[in-house]
Amino acid sequence: MLLILLIGFTSATTARNTNNSSEDHDDLSAFLDKVEPSCWRQTGSNKTYEKLLVKSIFAPLCITSKLDVRSLSSDLKTLNESTRTKFFAKYCPQMHNCLSCLEPVTAELRKCFAPNEVEVLDIMIDRLSEGINLACMDNRQIFFTDDYNLNECSDKYFNYAKKCTEKISNFDEAIDLSNYGSKQCRELVQVRECFEQKMVECKTPRLMDIFDLFYRPIMKATPCKNVFDDIYV
Repeated sequence: MLLILLIGFTSATTARNTNNSSEDHDDLSAFLDKVEPSCWRQTGSNKTYEKLLVKSIFAPLCITSKLDVRSLSSDLKTLNESTRTKFFAKYCPQMHNCLSCLEPVTAELRKCFAPNEVEVLDIMIDRLSEGINLACMDNRQIFFTDDYNLNECSDKYFNYAKKCTEKISNFDEAIDLSNYGSKQCRELVQVRECFEQKMVECKTPRLMDIFDLFYRPIMKATPCKNVFDDIYV
């Protein structure tokens, strides 16, 4: 669910500067609608949810103030070996600065989530900065291979994320890390296998390093290593 939230914020921000589809914005709205009853259960009122809505609205504005999205979209189209040093020197610090825009939203989300859900949220949030560092390391060498077409694949990453997470049949069960059984463990492994296949197709297998930055701590927080001897942790 957090992934949908982050995708939604990014897409909403981009939409203010481009003519992109509203599909990802709809995903964000659907996520917020799903959170509403959880906020009520955890807090006993709608006040937290109302604050969450307001802060979610302002998050894309905050991101726009810290990240030159219009310029980023334009520069991505011409990104190659000769331009990437300048590109990442410019945008990686901006992306780090954008993380502060998520803090007001995640602060309200924590109030709406049960303790087991907060555990997943914290695992994801705590590693966002490290994920940016990994993506930006050596001027994003992780993305560049001899036969990789950045422009062809970069627009597909969010769709890959949504497609692969469809392997999870019940997100309410998936959130409860302590009660994972063989079904939940296997589905999580299938999500990783799906991502790995997509990255191979896109000729960027090293991008799995970023995926595993989030995947491994989640797996280690579950009983999965006791369920399967060959589990990837």
